[in-house]
This record gives sequence, structure tokens and C-alpha cells, in this order.
Amino acid sequence: MNKRLLFITCHRLDENNGGSNGSKGFIHCFAALFDDCSIIYPEFENTTPFIPAKYKLFPCHDSRTKIRKGIDMYLGVLGAIPYCVKKHLAEHKYDVIVIDHSVTGASLIKIVKATGAKVITIHHNVERDYLRDNIKERPVYYRYPYLYYAKKAECDCLKASDVNLTVTELDKKVFQSWYQNLHVHYWGNFEYREIPEKSFTHRNRNNTFIITGSLYFIQSARPIKEFVARYWPRIKQQLPHAKLIIAGRNPSQQLIQACGKDRDIQIVANPQDISQHIRQADYYICPICEGSGRKLRIIDGLKEGLQILCHDVSSSGYECLSEAGCLYTYHDEKTFDKSLHDMMSNPIEQAFVYDVFRKYFSTEEGIKRLRRILEEENIL
Repeated sequence: MNKRLLFITCHRLDENNGGSNGSKGFIHCFAALFDDCSIIYPEFENTTPFIPAKYKLFPCHDSRTKIRKGIDMYLGVLGAIPYCVKKHLAEHKYDVIVIDHSVTGASLIKIVKATGAKVITIHHNVERDYLRDNIKERPVYYRYPYLYYAKKAECDCLKASDVNLTVTELDKKVFQSWYQNLHVHYWGNFEYREIPEKSFTHRNRNNTFIITGSLYFIQSARPIKEFVARYWPRIKQQLPHAKLIIAGRNPSQQLIQACGKDRDIQIVANPQDISQHIRQADYYICPICEGSGRKLRIIDGLKEGLQILCHDVSSSGYECLSEAGCLYTYHDEKTFDKSLHDMMSNPIEQAFVYDVFRKYFSTEEGIKRLRRILEEENIL
């Protein structure tokens, strides 16, 4: 494709979290469909593992003082990216500009639109719902301007973009309920690296469950504490010898205290290789019951071929797994007991779960879906 593409992201691509990993997959998918690609991104040292060589790199260094950052927050400039983009667009011309995450478009969307390029916004979630659950512990002087401008950016991007892409079907429906005649499509999330073939040796299950993810976000820590208090005893009733591993970054002191009295719960803080702990487990649990978007931590379990037990909220974007018998959902004690029983009664080989994961979440699948969307919108 000979059209010139600019991809703009606010995510640090060298970090290992849901937003950054999602962006890496998006970057690779667009690179497969456009020959002339550029990217503006927060500066980091080694881009080689994360950004395809096809891209022309324009790293953005944030040299603002704390005072400047504070002033910018109240002016709706949510980061250093807008400064870099404005300068860049004064010197370069593009046919297609991708805004990765609506927050990236804060104070930028009108400028980007004015270039005459086709504008595509990737919505990682419904920002309103994400912020409601994750920003409460931030200082008030930060919270209120950020909430206002992040929500405004989401609405502005939805209305101004030629194409809006969502990571779940539910997010798409939410946006369509806000505005009529939106060009919004469910796209999904995809791995940014090739998913290799993998063999698994048969093993006896010992009823070990695992939860992973960043353990300091409110949206993460609070549901895990609730799971330990509300649902873990129900597992122990059915499976007295069951064990639970909770592994992830920076577990809060409250979470450590909530789990500390149970000898069958192990907290692994900041693991070097989280996969080695997942391989000790038989089932993966995602108790996140807040927010929107796709919970990418579930991919941790799928990569090791584990069946998933998750809250209904966390199942969004993974409906294909439910149909294949790889994922079970709950929303209260009654549905939890039923799903736990059904999952334990229908064990699936790890190789089958892994093959389903490869089928639906590979970069190739992302490219195929993106091509179909952009052809439908006459961008390709």
C-alpha cells in the first residue's frame, strides 16, 4: 500500500502491560498493510523488539518541567506527545493518521483532522469506565482536569475520526449508543509476535489456580481482594486441597495482608518470568469486575493452555473462547459455583486451548480483520 501512514501512540512500548502490549500488536498490523509508515511514540532506548523496521521513528522526549506539566494538565495537554505531533505535522504530510488510544488525541484531534488525512482512532476501552475505576487515588488537583479532558478527548475522537476501532464488541455498542452514524468497528487485540507451535506433555492436575496482572491498580487489586474473601472459600469447599498463586507487579500492602493468613495462597511479587509460575497452575482466574476493554492478562493463561474462569466483565472480547469450552464466566456466588463445577467436569487438553488462542489472537488474524475494515471504509 503506497499511502503514507503516521501512527501516534502515548504508550511506552518497552513496558509490559495491557495497554503497551495491545499497542505493539496494533503497530504490527498496520505495518503489514502500509509500505510507508512513520511512528511518533514516547522515547525509550531499544525499539528493535517492539517496532517493525518498516517504520520511520520519531521518538518524543518529554523535557517539560513539573510546573509546565501541571499547567498543561489544566489546558488539556495530557503529555508531551501533542507538542511533538504539532511540530511534526508542520513538516510532514500523511494520507492516514492513526491515533492509538483516544487520550493521545487530547488537544490534537482538530489539528490532525485539519491535515486532510483519513483519521483512525483505536479505543483501548471506554475511557469513562476505565477512569471511574482507576483514578480515585490520584490527587484531586490531578484527577479533575484529567477526567474532564480524557473524557472530552474520547468524545472528540469518536465524532471526528473517519474510523473508530474497538477491542471488544461491547465497547462498540456503548459508543454507538452515544452517537448516531459513527464509523465504529470491533477489531480486537492481537499478539505482536508470532505465536509459535507448542507441544504440551500430559500431566495430572493438582487443582492449582493462578491470577496474574499488575497488582497495584485499583481496578486490579480491589477485585482480587474481593475474590479472595468471597469466592476463594467456595473453591476450598469443593476442592479442600486447592492452591492459589497470585503473581504480578507491585502487590499492594492491603492485598498482601488480605492473603497473608491463608497458607494455600502464594503471592509472587514482580516475577522475572511470569510464565514459569503459570506453568505450575491448572486453571487461570481473572476476577476483574470493573472497567471496559479486553483484559489482556487472560492471554497469560491462554499462552500456557489453561482453561479460564473469569468474571462476566472480563469475558468481553473472549466470546470465541466460551464457544470452544475454554472459558467460563460468573457474576455472583451461584454462577461461580456452577461455572467452577462445569469447568472442573470438562477438562480440556492444554494443546487444544493453545490452538484456539493461536487461531483467534495471532497477528495474522489482526491483519485480516483490519484489512477487511479498511477496505469497507475505502481507506485501502
